[in-house]
Amino acid sequence: MSASLASRNLRLFVAFRATTRALLFAPYIQFFIVETRGLTDAQYGALQGIYYLVVVLTEVPSGVVADRFGRRASLLAGALAAAAGCFLFALSETFALFVVAEVAFGLSTALVSGADSALLYDSLAAGGRQHEYARAEGAAQSSWLLLTAIGLPLADRYLVVDRDPVLAYWVTGGIMLLGAGAAFAMREPPRRRATMREITVGALSDAARVPGIARVILYSIGVFALLRASVVMLFHPALEAQGVAVDDYGKVLAVVNVAGALAAWRAHRWLDRGERGFLVAMPVSMLGMFLLLATVRAPGASFLFCVQGAVFGVYPLVIRSILNRLVPSADRRATVLSLESLACRIAFAPLALFTGWATGALGFAAAMAGTALLACVPFALLPLLPRPGAGGRAPV
Repeated sequence: MSASLASRNLRLFVAFRATTRALLFAPYIQFFIVETRGLTDAQYGALQGIYYLVVVLTEVPSGVVADRFGRRASLLAGALAAAAGCFLFALSETFALFVVAEVAFGLSTALVSGADSALLYDSLAAGGRQHEYARAEGAAQSSWLLLTAIGLPLADRYLVVDRDPVLAYWVTGGIMLLGAGAAFAMREPPRRRATMREITVGALSDAARVPGIARVILYSIGVFALLRASVVMLFHPALEAQGVAVDDYGKVLAVVNVAGALAAWRAHRWLDRGERGFLVAMPVSMLGMFLLLATVRAPGASFLFCVQGAVFGVYPLVIRSILNRLVPSADRRATVLSLESLACRIAFAPLALFTGWATGALGFAAAMAGTALLACVPFALLPLLPRPGAGGRAPV
């Protein structure tokens, strides 16, 4: 029964990840809000800040709820909230309505974050296959990256009409509903059901006392900030500065996602040789990409975002593999993973506000340099945290 549950949930998880992460509107977010709907760069930055504020406020409570009442229900609710966010975005004409849509997206992120990895890991553990987690996570990661690589050029062709990508939001919302169906068909893996107080206190204690968890979280903040800023805040300004037409944005991101899918697909084999190489390569390669994007203006330079794609493909495998090994109890796994996600969102919210302001006030190159500098702060703070002892398993 446990083996069949693991196989069933793994198949459905790949489908869930593919359909709920296939954001066909992703290349046009900033363009849609600023150019199509007429909001300012500062308002766009504010919307990003609001999104992360909602995630920050609901991240840990949603993780506790997932651990207490079930990760499957949390994934189902998250998929439905994401679909609602897509439909609200398509209908939005004012800043206020965009705020409501961002709230829906924020709730969706919080509901899925932590719960997805916990359900996958515990499903595999129920069948004695937890050692396959990195491979399974890689398959799920590559599935949605490949789906978007196929879908984004089609979105350029069919979902951007007279420079208006609103159809991309409607179609993505429909795909999200398929993800809700996949979540509904999953089965909850067995585990002890602790009280909400036990889960919350235990997760906070784990984060503070288990050797390595705090260091992994701090490191993750820095990589997350570099990844998120590059695609959410700087993708449109970079392509605009390089003279790339908006109806080619999807093609660029499709190539980027192919790089990510290939990296995610092969990452588990590389991880068998150790994680330290990944931990060094991810921030170094992202900073190199930022430097080149700030200085190179040829249209072909847009494909430097392939570096971001490759790092994005392996980042969740590395971080979640380490954290899942370190979490001592399955009954609070989603909450500990949510704490890591919470820390990343808290750190990125002010960075999004800064990048939005700097892009409009100082220009693209200055915004890129300032964003990279601020994103490096967590790496500079790492030496202040104690390293794991001899028995520690987190190589950071």
